[in-house]
Amino acid sequence: MIQQLVRRLTGGGTTQQQAAARVLTADPMDLILHMEQVWDAANLWQDPVGPAGPARRALIQLGGFAGNGPAAGPAWDHLGYSFVLENTRAVQIIRRVVRELRAGEGLGIPSIATMRWLDATEAIVFGAPNLFSAWLSTSTVRQDPESVRRNAYWRLFGMDLAFGTDDNRPFVFDKAVAANASFVPLFEELLYELWQALSNLRNTSGANQADDDRIFRIAEQLGYILRVRRQKALIAREELAAATALGWIELSLSANTPVVVDLRAEATSAADRLRLIGERVGLAPHSRSGAFFAMAGDLSLLLRTLEAGYVSGPEFAWLLYSEQSPAAPPLPPGAAPLGAESRRVITEWSAATGKDLKRIPRPVRVESRPPALSR
Repeated sequence: MIQQLVRRLTGGGTTQQQAAARVLTADPMDLILHMEQVWDAANLWQDPVGPAGPARRALIQLGGFAGNGPAAGPAWDHLGYSFVLENTRAVQIIRRVVRELRAGEGLGIPSIATMRWLDATEAIVFGAPNLFSAWLSTSTVRQDPESVRRNAYWRLFGMDLAFGTDDNRPFVFDKAVAANASFVPLFEELLYELWQALSNLRNTSGANQADDDRIFRIAEQLGYILRVRRQKALIAREELAAATALGWIELSLSANTPVVVDLRAEATSAADRLRLIGERVGLAPHSRSGAFFAMAGDLSLLLRTLEAGYVSGPEFAWLLYSEQSPAAPPLPPGAAPLGAESRRVITEWSAATGKDLKRIPRPVRVESRPPALSR
């Protein structure tokens, strides 16, 4: 949601840097009201009235970004975006930053811009009490935002984060029984097949290694298991809250922003800035944070495409590995080729996991046709 807001603010004489500065110094209530605006516009329940009632809609129109809302659809990143960014350990590092800056002057005296950033960070990342706390997916029942996100990651991907608490104890959260344990082997098999197809695009002679039928079957299976966890818009609120929190942190580290400057962590990449901030607060980020930052946006696009079911037959498999359409039927509405994005995900997923996705020792079994979902 945060990155999408910056893009909507850019243009008409406003640079991306100016748009980012406006968001990073915004009143936290304006950001939360905009999140409500994004949620209402998506209307995932397809309710004729919409998810927001008249009182909430009236408040939304008072927000500082009321004129910058999306037209429709889920205008936020897929949960996979939040998962890979959170694996950098950025949230736990920023938690220490907030604690230190609020508790004393050990990290120096923050600028006014950083003070405004602190207000918003506590509200949208760490769930400081506000008018819409319940819609940030926290309450007296679910008090820890990180626990809520870990539960969602587990349900959709069958994966937990690569670390425990910030003092290295095991992290305890509610692990749902219904979880997509088959996601990782299926997804890595898809990346392997996409790599074969991408390699074939560069071949001028020799055998064609692209297996469009298998790409379609794996994409179909992945789309099905992801949609199973989405019935009746389950996890959607949690996904929006996670995308907002991790998008905020990514934007904070995307350049030498005021908080980065105040922490004396200027660098040329988000991963290096995070590493320097981690040194200031005594908590090291994941050693492969660069790969996580690099693939987050592209992974979001790839997972959204799989979930949408755009690859509805072998004739559409090229969408996942090429930029140019062969002689094929017209694209489904909303679909776009993801050749460059898939290449980046393959490269960075391999770097992050240490797995050679160019070789799969034993192919996974794929169902011939997933059952239909109830609506």
